[in-house]
Amino acid sequence: MSKFFKISFNKDIFFLGLGNIIRLILVISYSRLMTLFLSFEELANYYIVFSIYTFFSFIIIGSVGNYINRKTIEWYEENNLKSALKQIFIKFLFPLSIFSFLPVFVYSFYVYDSIKTSIIICALVFTLILFKTFNETVYPIFNIIRKNIKYVYFLLTFNLLNLLFSVLFVYFFGYNFEFWMLGLICSNLIVALLAWKSLFINSKSQNTLKLNIKELYNFSSNILIGHILIWFLTDGFRFFAKNKFDTNSLGILLLGLMVSTQIFSLIEHSLNQIIYPRYLKKISTNNFNERSVAFNKYFNKVLPIVFLSAIFMSLSSAEILSILIDKSKINNTIIFVFQVAIWIEFFRILINSLKNITTSEFQTQKLILPYFIGCLIFILGIILYDFNVKSLSALLLLSYFLISIICIKMFNKIIKIKLDILNIIKLFGYLIPIFILLFLFDKIIITILCSFYFMLIIYNFLNKDYLNEII
Repeated sequence: MSKFFKISFNKDIFFLGLGNIIRLILVISYSRLMTLFLSFEELANYYIVFSIYTFFSFIIIGSVGNYINRKTIEWYEENNLKSALKQIFIKFLFPLSIFSFLPVFVYSFYVYDSIKTSIIICALVFTLILFKTFNETVYPIFNIIRKNIKYVYFLLTFNLLNLLFSVLFVYFFGYNFEFWMLGLICSNLIVALLAWKSLFINSKSQNTLKLNIKELYNFSSNILIGHILIWFLTDGFRFFAKNKFDTNSLGILLLGLMVSTQIFSLIEHSLNQIIYPRYLKKISTNNFNERSVAFNKYFNKVLPIVFLSAIFMSLSSAEILSILIDKSKINNTIIFVFQVAIWIEFFRILINSLKNITTSEFQTQKLILPYFIGCLIFILGIILYDFNVKSLSALLLLSYFLISIICIKMFNKIIKIKLDILNIIKLFGYLIPIFILLFLFDKIIITILCSFYFMLIIYNFLNKDYLNEII
């Protein structure tokens, strides 16, 4: 145990960790101000419009994004990254943004029965697809190519500008969701342009690449089908909920789910900033055994941290909500939804981690069946049962759980999944004292102090093997 608590300085983990702590403060400020300025109805509208955006970004762009991540190191080393990204933006991103107009307009007009509102929503979705995707493709490349100081700079710049612009727009123009979302759009555009300029500061030396469209299609098409199915569980259900619940209940449901998503997205992104670049480097080989070892080392870092984070937040859910959102929005229902959403997010990250097996081995068709079964269970549940806010969130959890079990069973046949149970038990042992404190005391100060201890344990856990160039 004494060896475990011996702290060794690691520059990458330190800068990424410090950056994410500052980012966390900005995210908390963003969440609290958003829930202060926007009513439940405006929050519901915000999340609905954002769900329309994610339909295009997650399903289509996200499918291509998996291919970009898989090929980034290769393109960078061959000095044709700029050429590859330009072709993807011109041939995929911009046409998709244009294509989104008609279906978004038809849906918006059907729901709101207003041409003006429909045009506003179309403009928001169009610019989100264009600028947010552009930004989220470009600046994370600094992390993949191990330029982490620049990566943290752009990460924090985006979060700071997002907060400032959103607050300024609603303050001067009105407390409506579209003005809050306009801050998100403007901050993405500015950071995307700055990051692109910095990434290709010596662009004259770049080579020209002929993009392999056939390989991209074969890789991404199966992921696209899987993403359509999983989107229904992550975002698509909101359209059913919009027709089922009143605006107040809908706002409670979506806020409880989205707060958990924000937290776990931060955890997932933080882990991937540290672990994923090395994982990508190690799977860029023709040796199956090396790829198998790389996945299991990656998996045995991510899973224990996410699992123990879920336990931590389950024991302090009310206190975390008190920190993250305005007190006027907190009630027993949202606490229950948040607690369920914590474990939904655990299974979501588990599924995403397992998905790396299929992308590593170019067997992305294996994603379709588990996603289909999970989606089918959710749809059958909606048809056969009269849901309220609490039971709908529980049904989502059941669907994610089933997908996880099927993924483990299926993907284990591609790469043998070797879970280091002893590792999880050891980590759990170090964290038992704070779990007991969180169980016994419902105080925000206790939660904050315990979180520092938790981060110290996780830092040592990550740093222990990182120093030896092990994921």
